[in-house]
Amino acid sequence: MSSGFRSFHPFPCFFFYMGALILGIVVTHPVYILTLLFLHIGLVALNGEMPALRGMLRFFLPVSLLYAMINPLFSHRGRHILFYFWDQPVTLESLVYGLIATVNLLVILVLFISFNAVITPARFLYLFGSVFPKLGLLIVMSMRFVPLLKRRLGEIASVQQTKGIDVGQGSLRKRVTDGMKLLQILLTLCLEEALETADAMKAKGYGSGPRGRYEEFVMRPRDWTLLAALLGLFAACIGFRLLGYGAYRIFPALETVTLHGWELLSYGCFALFAAVPVIIEGREMWLWRYWRSRM
Repeated sequence: MSSGFRSFHPFPCFFFYMGALILGIVVTHPVYILTLLFLHIGLVALNGEMPALRGMLRFFLPVSLLYAMINPLFSHRGRHILFYFWDQPVTLESLVYGLIATVNLLVILVLFISFNAVITPARFLYLFGSVFPKLGLLIVMSMRFVPLLKRRLGEIASVQQTKGIDVGQGSLRKRVTDGMKLLQILLTLCLEEALETADAMKAKGYGSGPRGRYEEFVMRPRDWTLLAALLGLFAACIGFRLLGYGAYRIFPALETVTLHGWELLSYGCFALFAAVPVIIEGREMWLWRYWRSRM
């Protein structure tokens, strides 16, 4: 049974993630970005998706650190020169720009991990299946494609190990050959399943008439309240951003990282918007532990 943020109607949940994605792109202040990152990591932990986050970080961190180090070698903008590399200046501003861009990308990736946990395929099709049936189905299948291929490849590799096909043992040539065999089997299996799925959908008359829904969701008063609160906070964040708050100047020289005056109010609206699902999930967990202790 869904609980916490996942128990709300799909529309306010979807609006939150789209709003967080937009704010994560348009806001460049380091304090705002780090707040959004830590709150979303907390949300991922509350959703029980930390294994997925750790798996993503194993690949993301090396690549992101490499980008942050390479960026100053190609971009020489900035006044504060750290050192010279091949007679080219390496500036502090270019290094900070690479780090901020890396954190921005990390925010988006963490956001989508939580999105996949809250907006299930059934909830996503409920939102877009009637309006854009083909596009909605395509997006859901794309979201499911990578984890499905990964799981199928693991199953195929486990079976093929009994026949001596193992990409983890042997010479480089043998491992490459075994890897190509596994990919060939995976591709054949995927094509066969795609044909079976297409035939089944055609037999059931998919697209021949109005599409029904697997689940029906009704907007209750608490859903309307959540949507109104998110709309108000998001509008305030966008308004403050249009007034220039939430921005950080990197070039030609780093701006001092401060929050003062109206920017404190801007940051408060931003942090509250990002913290809404964390507050809901935290309250749900506290209530669960409270009533469990009373039993």
